[in-house]
Formats: sequence, C-alpha cells, structure tokens
Amino acid sequence: MAIERLKRATLLVPNSEGKLLTDELYHLGILHLIDIATHFPSALAHLKKPTVSSKEAEEKLQKLEFLLSILKPVSTTKRPFIEDFFPLPIQIREAELEELLTSFPLDRFYEEGKDIEFQRRSLEAALRDTEQEIQSMKDLLGLPWPLDKLRRLKKVKLRMVLFPRIYWEALTMDPGATSAASGLAWQEIPIEDKKRVRVLLAFLPQEEEEVMRVLNLYHFQEITLPAFSGRIEDRLKELESQRKSILEKQRVLKSRLIALTPIITKLEVLSGYWEAQRNKLLQEGSLNCSKRLMFISGYIREKDLPTLEATLQKKSPRACAFYRDPQPGEAVPVSLALSRAFRPAKFLVDMFGLPNYFTFDPTPFIVLNFFIFFGLCFSDVVYGLALIGLSYWFMRRLKTNPTARDFFSLFFYAGISTTIFGALTGGWAGDLYKPEYLGKGNLLLRLKESLCVIDPLTDILVALVCVLALGVLNQFYALFLLAYKEYRMGRPIDALLDGGLWLLFLPGIIILACSVFFPVSAELKKLARVLVMVCAVGLILTQGRREKGLVPKLLTGLVSLYGIMGTYGCTSFIGDIISYSRLLALGLTTTIIGMSFNIIAGLVGSASIVFFILTLIFGHTLNFFISIIGAFVHPARLIFLEFFGRFYEVGGLRFRPYGFQSTKIQILRE
Repeated sequence: MAIERLKRATLLVPNSEGKLLTDELYHLGILHLIDIATHFPSALAHLKKPTVSSKEAEEKLQKLEFLLSILKPVSTTKRPFIEDFFPLPIQIREAELEELLTSFPLDRFYEEGKDIEFQRRSLEAALRDTEQEIQSMKDLLGLPWPLDKLRRLKKVKLRMVLFPRIYWEALTMDPGATSAASGLAWQEIPIEDKKRVRVLLAFLPQEEEEVMRVLNLYHFQEITLPAFSGRIEDRLKELESQRKSILEKQRVLKSRLIALTPIITKLEVLSGYWEAQRNKLLQEGSLNCSKRLMFISGYIREKDLPTLEATLQKKSPRACAFYRDPQPGEAVPVSLALSRAFRPAKFLVDMFGLPNYFTFDPTPFIVLNFFIFFGLCFSDVVYGLALIGLSYWFMRRLKTNPTARDFFSLFFYAGISTTIFGALTGGWAGDLYKPEYLGKGNLLLRLKESLCVIDPLTDILVALVCVLALGVLNQFYALFLLAYKEYRMGRPIDALLDGGLWLLFLPGIIILACSVFFPVSAELKKLARVLVMVCAVGLILTQGRREKGLVPKLLTGLVSLYGIMGTYGCTSFIGDIISYSRLLALGLTTTIIGMSFNIIAGLVGSASIVFFILTLIFGHTLNFFISIIGAFVHPARLIFLEFFGRFYEVGGLRFRPYGFQSTKIQILRE
C-alpha cells in the first residue's frame, strides 16, 4: 500500500560475461534499465552501444499483423463482448512456444495471404466497375434503337438526359426557353421512374452553347452512352453474368480465408512474442560498452537486491555492483505495492497518472472518498443491490483476468456504498415503496420508514448542508495531505506554511461566517478572529517567499488570500465546496427519474399488471445504466480536480523491468 522503495544500481560486467548476464536479467525481470550515458554525457566519447537490430522482429510483426488483419474479420469464433475492453492474455508453456517458433511456417502463410488479398482487391475493383456500369445501363433500358445507330449521326449532336419531372414540365411550358433554344428537338423515351423524364435531345453543333445554357437552368443529368454496339438488354445480361462470376470467385476466396482462421491463436501468440522481442532490443539500446566492460544501469526494488546479488555471484562473479538511493530531480520509475483490499482503486490512480516517486501512493487516501461520493450520487437500494449482483457476476466470469476483476471489484464495493446511502436517504427504485404501486404496508415502505435518516426530497436544505460539510472536510483532508506530501519530500517548512496555515485560517473563516446566521459563543468567535488574523499575516508574509524582491513577495502573499496566486485561496475554497453540491443534484436526479418511470408504469398498469412490470423493468434498467455513468464520472472529477489538485504531484514513470512483458500472451514457466 505504498510506493516501493528502489535503489539505483550500476553494474560493471566484463564484456565476455555481458551476454550471459543480460539473458539472466531478462529472465528474472527485476531491473528497470536506463541509459548511463544520459547521466554522464562526458563518457559518450569512451562508450559505444552494443550492436542490436530489431529488423527481424519488425518483419515478423509486419507479416503477423497483416495475416491477423485479413483473418479476424472472417473468423466465426467471436470473443465475449467484455473481452474487447479487458483482453485476456493467451497462456502458453515455454516448450509449446519454442515448438511454435521453430515449426510454424509463417512465410508460407504470409505468401498465401498476400495472394488471397491481391485477388480480393482485384475482384473488389472489378465488381465495383461492373456494378457502376450496370447502374448506368439501367438508365438506358427501353431504348428503341441500338446504340451504334445513335453514334452514326455526323451533322447533328445527340444527348440522352434525365430531368426531374417538375423541371421538364416547366421547360416545355416556358415559351422563353423554347424560343431561346429554337434549334433543339427532343423525344421522350418511357422510363419506370415516375419522378424523372428520360429525353433524347438533338441539336446542331453550332447551337450547343445556347442549348446547354438553357438546359442548365432546369437541373438535367446527362446519361453517358457506353462505348459498345448492340442492344442495352444484351449488355446487361453480359454484365450480370460477369457480376455473378466475380461474386463466386469472392466466395471461394473467403472460404480459403476461413480455412486459415484456426491459426489466429498461433498468430496472436507469435505477435505477442515478437512484440516483446522488439521491446527487449529497444531496451538493450540503453546498455553501454567500453573496450573491456559492459555498463548496466537502472533501478531495482530493494526486495529484489538479494536476487540480483545471487545472480551476479552465479553468472558473473567478476562483475562489480554499486547501489545508491534515488536523488530528488531524477526521473525515478514508480512501482506501487497494493494490498488486495486497495487493489481495485488502482484503476483510479492509473486513470489520473502515477505519482512522483518522492511523494506517496494516494490510492488508500481516495478509496473512502470515492465510495462515499459514488453512493451519494447513486443513492438507491434497489440499484445498489443490482450493481452488487452484476459486478459479482462479472468478477466470477472474469476471475482469470486480474484487470477486469479489479475493475468490477471497484463497482462491487461501490454497490455496497450505493445500497447504504440509498437506505439512509430513502431511495428504493425511486419511490416504488408508495402504496399506490405496491399496496399499503408493503415491505419496501416498512424498510424505508425504518432506515431513512434524511429524505432529500423533503429535507433538501439539510441534505445540501450535509454535502457541503462533506466538501469542507474533504478540502481539509486534501490540505492535510498537501502538508504530508511536503513533509515526505523533506520540506517541513513548506508543509507548515502551505498546508498548516490554511488548515488554521479556513476554520476561522468558517466560524466567523456561521456566526452571521447562527449563535456562536463569544470565546469561539474571539478564537476564530485570532486564527484568521494571525494566519492571514502568516500567509501574506510567506506565500510569495519564492519571488524576488520585497514588494513582489508581499503582493503575491496578499493576492494569495484571494486565490489568484499561491498554493490555495479563499475563492478556490468556496468554489471547490460549491462543487460538492453536484453530489446532491445527481442523487436527486437518479431518484426523480426513477419516480417518473414509476408514474408511467402506474398509468399503463391500469390496463394490465404485465404492462406495469414491463414498464418498471425497462424504465429502471435505463435509469440504472444512465445514472451509473454520472455516479462514476462526477466523483472521479471531484477527486481529480477538487481533491488531487491540492496535493497530488503526477509525472511518475511506470516501473518496467527488463524482461518479457506482453499484454497478449502469458508464458507459463516450467
């Protein structure tokens, strides 16, 4: 439940033993490699990189990705929908992987796939051209003459065109248009389309410009006469036969692809392996060598130091190892060690970004906040129980997938919180407990009356005060964590000035503000005034301490009270507190929408009890899934902005040890 302590390790290994040691380190997966040359630029002149090439891995991956791209779309074996979001790695034994690497004929499948893809693309182009020609031919159906007769005319130009019927009637009835195009002759040719008119136009070449000018006013569409002799019907029969032949060839090609789909699993295994190999080669680019030594530098968890020492003694007894603690300013990778209870909340931290190594792991500090906020936003017993059941079902179904299991564990616990706050606020599928729905003295009504503490619909001001008070406590909690972070980073003075002073100043402001509306004892008001005055002076004198010059220091300290500059501010405090009112708003929204569906169900239920039940199921299912989105997003927003924004320092790099890492496959060690 903390950021694991790391050591900066530097290994000096004879070149003759370097390959053996790096292979063993890769197998162990305990050292996060870094490039020592980036920390000692002056050493670049005396060091060189080992010769590594990822060309083979890149070529293999290109072939594998190509085969997967053409085989997956035709595969009849579909993964469960949930695995699209939480892909489960394929488990394979080392011996099986070795056999697959040596015996799988990747090049043969790749050449076959290329041949199929080339033919498929050619057939698609041919089919597209054929269908376009068929479509153009349909506009020429019913012509009383062969096309070659229309092309024989030399002194007269012919155009086959389509007019929207309304524009054609306007053209024929417009005396101005017919007189302007006096040299134009036409003949209507029947067509099945009732909304369009097909016309054969004839005019002299010298009048073409004037005729086109007139016709352009009436939205005509020219039909291009195809370059062949004979009747349209004969050509269409030929094209339809050609189209059927292309479709048959496509069917044969698809059957060839389907016959290859059983190798998809093997392709994914190989893809995962070669991705890991490429990453391995990229990591080995951070190694450096001199004439006699290989320099290996990186970070290692303190708990893995005995393993590294034992490996050095066994594989490279002449190697020297140096260790030191990470120093502030270094880009130290972060490895979080979480207990099983807090592991589900890791999803939230990963979503926000890893913390700086020199601070602390925020995971245990946001669990309670998130569940309280989620429960207030959802606040319904029936919905909470449904969320518990649905999450538990997914946890059982995806128990072999740690990521998915932790994700649904988060919602399982959120469902418990939802149930508790629903009972306290009287939310039971909206107001389904009312006698007009379930009768007098029903079980839900008795439970609601015995468990409800605050009904937000009737005691909205009390509920609003409660959520605002929760916001105040959460802001003080964030300021306390700010002070804790500064102390952890070795800055106790900053912890006192940037956290402690605000923790004393803001309660004084709250007491004085409350004294305007409520009776407050004189001693408490006097204490509040002292706190406000002393802390205000302290903040003015210290919040600008990093500025240069006395005047900028004082001005920065003064405006920091307002909140424009400095670590916090009164306006920031007030704005953040008001943001917590959204918890009440979302809880009321969930309840009111549920009540609306209950009313609708009551109306349709007068016809039949079946309609009543179906309406309830549909309406509350819709409300459940819509409300759960808001119940997750808004608490996450409150944590990210109004809570994390006060103390959280992101920017940590993930600890990625040099070793086999793949999201696609999991190698079972023997």
